[in-house]
Order: sequence, then C-alpha cells, then structure tokens
Amino acid sequence: MPENVLVEVLAAHADRLVGNQANGEDFLELFPDHKAELAPLLRVAERVRAVLVPVTPTPAFETGLKKDLLEAAIRRVEEQKSKKKVSFLRRRGVLIGAAVGSVLSVAGIIAALLWRQRSIARA
Repeated sequence: MPENVLVEVLAAHADRLVGNQANGEDFLELFPDHKAELAPLLRVAERVRAVLVPVTPTPAFETGLKKDLLEAAIRRVEEQKSKKKVSFLRRRGVLIGAAVGSVLSVAGIIAALLWRQRSIARA
C-alpha cells in the first residue's frame, strides 16, 4: 500500500477513535489486500486510545498560557516594526549613496571632458 494512502487510512481511523466510533475491522474490509499491513497498526492505535486519559488544563495554566502567548505576539509585532524601520533607514542610505555616486560620476565625466578639451587646445 502506498505510504500516503496508509497515512490517510490511519488518520481516518484516528478521527473515528476520537469520536469513539472506530472499528478497525471496517478499515480492514475496505482494504482486504493490505490486511497484514494494516491490522497491527490499527490495533496499536486502538490500544493507545484505550489507555489515554483526557486531560483538562487548570485555569491557572490557561491564564498563564494566554499571557505568555499575548506577550510573544506583542514582541513579534515590535520586532517586525523595528525591522521595517531599519529596512527604511537602509533603503534611504542606499538611495543617498546612489545619488552621491551619480553626482560624482557626472562630475568625473565633466572633468574628463574639460581636461581633454584643454589638452587638445594645447596641441
């Protein structure tokens, strides 16, 4: 059985396990040619589900988690703002540098032309 199909079958079985509707035999009947491969995996999933105990977090944990997540989100937003500010300043610096470079280039060309004209006039 292709791995992606196997993953989908196991995911569907897990979904039904969560809803207490799972019956591994139903899936084995759908894929009788792959019974040897599927049966042990479905049994393991059913055993794991049988021993799992539902967990409910304490209100203190939920409050702390909410606080931590909000602080992390605020830090992330502040970091993004500072990155944008640095990016703007870098871009501004690059534009100023390009403008200065262009002015110097034009000045160099003018100086070269003037030097050439003087050297031609002397000759």
